[in-house]
Amino acid sequence: MGSSTTAYTGFAPRPKVVVIGGGLMGLWPAALLAQAGCKVTVLEAGQSARGASWAAAGMLAPVSEAGEIEEALDLTQNSVEAFGAYSLTLWQQWARRFETAGQDVGWRPFGALLCARTPAEMPLLHRTRAVAQKLGLEAVLLNPAQAMSAEPALCPGLEAALRLDGEASAEPRKVMAALYAMLSANGGMVRTGHRALMVKPHKGALRVHCAPSSHFDADRVIVAAGFEAGFVEGAAELAAQLAPVKGQMLALETPDNPVRRLIRAAGSYIVPRGDGRTIIGASSEAGQADTAVIKATIAHLHAEAAKTIPALAQARCVASWAGIRPQSLDHAPFVGPLTMPGVFANGGHHRNGVLLAPASAQILCNMVLERDGGPFAADFLPARFSFC
Repeated sequence: MGSSTTAYTGFAPRPKVVVIGGGLMGLWPAALLAQAGCKVTVLEAGQSARGASWAAAGMLAPVSEAGEIEEALDLTQNSVEAFGAYSLTLWQQWARRFETAGQDVGWRPFGALLCARTPAEMPLLHRTRAVAQKLGLEAVLLNPAQAMSAEPALCPGLEAALRLDGEASAEPRKVMAALYAMLSANGGMVRTGHRALMVKPHKGALRVHCAPSSHFDADRVIVAAGFEAGFVEGAAELAAQLAPVKGQMLALETPDNPVRRLIRAAGSYIVPRGDGRTIIGASSEAGQADTAVIKATIAHLHAEAAKTIPALAQARCVASWAGIRPQSLDHAPFVGPLTMPGVFANGGHHRNGVLLAPASAQILCNMVLERDGGPFAADFLPARFSFC
């Protein structure tokens, strides 16, 4: 397969880079590479990025997310869960960086509560606590009184809760705006309305052909087009390794801001914005690639959230939407070079895209600049699939 150190006639110390996809997986490495002195162009198929990043709730929750999967107990040193914990530390640094730059990204580092409403849900808490211990992160089991003291709006009769102090949230749409500002400030640009169709070698470098009839030349190309990454000729090897997973969500009007932390329980998660809005998510509909919003699904999510926070039952739904998560065959991201020299991929992050975005961008930026990718880079290479 190609590698980040493959001799490549078009390479320069600060290569010209084209990024396919204007979501977090494209914008974050684009912004880093522009800051490093590369000439960077991001191509977005639509008039604005409306993919998985735009639709996401923005939970930065490596432990509570991992606890939902029993196999998470089989952790290796460089597992997705450990990668998530590492990326959360990068998020803390980036939050300060965004703040210093005057960019509001909705950063809320107030932790999470994972709730068990019945005895049948207790195994989830114990499993999640075990994951936290394996990752060296703090997880405190709370009795009902302690849980109600932490979040008074919780439902009465709660069985128990697990407090995860390190987890956080951000608003992905605001994060994309901040990264766009960083990209622009360093000479990069986003070209909307350019759907990439093909990447091919051209005069010792690469050329990206777009619909309706345009092309862009580059030394390096990053394919970060979500579940559609495999539709790009030159990255078509990804098609068999990616599957769409539809997720529907809603926003409630909550002027009293009933909760402060992320709240998770069987059937839903609750992400407070702190500005009179609360985000509820999300369905998981494997194999579905449409963005239709189904009223019954939204009503079900609302009802499940209200079982945990009764005050949400009467809250008015002010928006609902759907997004398509890109899921790889092994549910782990792929970050690194593809078979065509000079072409890289960043995708397959499924439910953890917002969390893993800064760590993935760091790896990719290092690879594009022919530096050491870092301790996690070898675990998420596309080469792990049989096409390489």
